[in-house]
Amino acid sequence: MTDDREYTLAELGRSADVSVRTIRYYQSEGLLPKPSRRTGQAVYAQHHLERLRSIVALQSKGLRLQTIRTVLGEGGEVGSDVVDLLGPAFAGAAWLATSARTMDEGELADLLGDAYPEHVGALVTAGYLERRTEGDGRKVWYVDSVPQLRGALEMYSIGTEFELSRWSAGVMRARLREVCELLVARWISESGGKYHGNATQAEFDENLERIRAVAWQSAAHVMAEEIGRALGHADELRARVEAGDFDLESSP
Repeated sequence: MTDDREYTLAELGRSADVSVRTIRYYQSEGLLPKPSRRTGQAVYAQHHLERLRSIVALQSKGLRLQTIRTVLGEGGEVGSDVVDLLGPAFAGAAWLATSARTMDEGELADLLGDAYPEHVGALVTAGYLERRTEGDGRKVWYVDSVPQLRGALEMYSIGTEFELSRWSAGVMRARLREVCELLVARWISESGGKYHGNATQAEFDENLERIRAVAWQSAAHVMAEEIGRALGHADELRARVEAGDFDLESSP
């Protein structure tokens, strides 16, 4: 049965938890179909709401608007959840290619939410944000990793300063780089043995997105488990810190 409910611009924004300004911006970018009009007033349908929620969900994952337009197509309807639409390769090519973004002031305000504009300066100092000038002279904000910025904002809400979040992200990257190099080196050494592939650059390139997707799922699961384990004996770790067993000042 078709949902015939209609929305005003304000109602659409409330239903999708999106500002009116953002909706108008999506329309100007051709992401959201134009509404019909009745007695001079804009009227939105259910497919507008579904499309809008899909745009927001994809953008929250770090996708650029141009990529979202490609993923959702030009139509106004989305047949299934956007994550299902993307499939496992989402964790590879699409997500990785769009984790860095440039945005205007309005997009930055929408991304930061309650942290805008009060914490913009601190985020710049911590290295999460960078002010840049485009070729046409426009001033934009550059974010090298939207997911890490979102993580920093979430951690700030529970008491972690941005500088500490940035240090933590650097440590994770450095340690994970070592782990990933170890994994690939082991695969190479086991070529024709426990690893039945050729272990050539061409083979890895051919299967890169599948490997990335598996790594994304596995690393996220292991990290979540190990964080829980570490927090479970925080008192023991505190004692080790006080005893000087940890080099907490080491750089990644």
